[in-house]
Amino acid sequence: MPSDEIEDLFPSLSTHGYSIDSPQAKHYNCIAWALHDTQQYWDPNMLPVRGYYWPPGVPQEDTVLAWVRVFEIHGHRECDAGDLEADFEKIAIFGKSDGTATHVARQLDSGEWTSKLGKLEDIRHNTLAGLEGDYDSINNDDYGKVVQFMKRPRRTV
Repeated sequence: MPSDEIEDLFPSLSTHGYSIDSPQAKHYNCIAWALHDTQQYWDPNMLPVRGYYWPPGVPQEDTVLAWVRVFEIHGHRECDAGDLEADFEKIAIFGKSDGTATHVARQLDSGEWTSKLGKLEDIRHNTLAGLEGDYDSINNDDYGKVVQFMKRPRRTV
């Protein structure tokens, strides 16, 4: 997708700064990307369709509480802010006022953020605000606001 189409979906991105890091891919999404998984599309609503995954024991729903549980299973713990901490990898869960989870971004060791935009590209963005939209509207397609930060010890390769 050309950058002007991404900016139509997320008008604040251009002022906050971003770059496209990969071509479009339909086989993984933001949850998978935040967990370093590019092989599965994590979606509680598509089971048992082949190519989709959701961890056993987690409510099959797109709620902030269910998404927090997914990340807890993978070693994340809730934290207060998205400030860079050298020894931790952080994520930011976006949501709506009704408790619906909409997106998750992962912080890079540079302090920038990376996001998989649904079935579109992966992007690197300077701030989380570039993806935020109307938190109180449950009927539009934006991501709402960051509603939860989580962190886990940074993986060493």
